Amino acid sequence: MSKRDQTVNSINPELSDETAIRKLYQQLLDSWGDAKAYAECFTPDADYIIANGMLEKGWKEIIEGHEIIFSAWARNSHLVGRIKSIRFLTSDIAFIIANGHIEYNDNRSSDTNERTIYSLIAQKLNGKWLFAAYQNTPIETH
Repeated sequence: MSKRDQTVNSINPELSDETAIRKLYQQLLDSWGDAKAYAECFTPDADYIIANGMLEKGWKEIIEGHEIIFSAWARNSHLVGRIKSIRFLTSDIAFIIANGHIEYNDNRSSDTNERTIYSLIAQKLNGKWLFAAYQNTPIETH
């Protein structure tokens, strides 16, 4: 930890936790396309609810589900998103709201009909933040 991080941490411990959660979210985005790396952003027993309402429970199911999509419709794509808010429920549990969408490497985007809002629960385990729950909901216009 740098001297600056130690100073920030002593002034506002939540700020360093917020930074860690934002880095974890970026890791999630960056690992899109690699099912194992993507799953490692989550706790081993995470609840992952996909846009159609299906539940993937834990790393095995998250990996299996994402291997399928990364070899099919999400092939040659990357995930784009940003955190809208982080609310600490306790010192080791945070509720996150984020937006995102898939962009394809040939410059197509799912943005026109599949922009999504995510809710995530992050949990600090042994000093490391991981996502324990994820809900992905497409945003429809009214």
